[in-house]
Amino acid sequence: MQMVKTKPGIIVAEQERETSAQSRHELRTRLAQFKCCFVELGSGSGLHLLELAAQNPDTLCIGLEIRFKRAFRTGEKAERDGLTNVLVMRTNARLLKDLFEVGEVAGFFVNYPDPWDKRRWLKNRLLNTELLATMKELLMPGGTLRYKTDHQEYFASTSTLLQDGGWRIEKQTTDLLASEWTTNNIPTEFEYLFKSQNKPLCMLEARRG
Repeated sequence: MQMVKTKPGIIVAEQERETSAQSRHELRTRLAQFKCCFVELGSGSGLHLLELAAQNPDTLCIGLEIRFKRAFRTGEKAERDGLTNVLVMRTNARLLKDLFEVGEVAGFFVNYPDPWDKRRWLKNRLLNTELLATMKELLMPGGTLRYKTDHQEYFASTSTLLQDGGWRIEKQTTDLLASEWTTNNIPTEFEYLFKSQNKPLCMLEARRG
């Protein structure tokens, strides 16, 4: 916890898995400095988030990552690379409504979430009807959700939820690395692992209807 506090302005530390008034204030302050924001749910050690920030210097790139070490590692790398448009929040990704205003987010990114693939665990999945509806509400007009997973069933079920929820799926593939969208793809730490295991990677991009 103390390590996380050594990165003020980059990492917003939380005592509990909830969003405090101080965290919301820090977020509001940073958002006011940029024209829009991207939000990655579960940003890990920051490989994808930092490259996203490097490619979009006028956009605040926010990672929601509850794990101390991963959040700290992201902050270290952001400092090293001189990235001033990165913010890591140690906040549960399910608390999006506590963080953002309606129509405020330009894009959400969800990369390789835990599939919780046993029947009794399905209720724990991050991408469910409620969270997808929340993200749709928080996206600005034309905003997008980009989702990647190595789990075929999770991918198919999420695609169905998006269609049922009125999203427009504009890109979709069950083999990302062999698709037309691989050139502009920003990999994650997990992606390199899955690639070495020859796992087919699924990706979709959906736009708010």
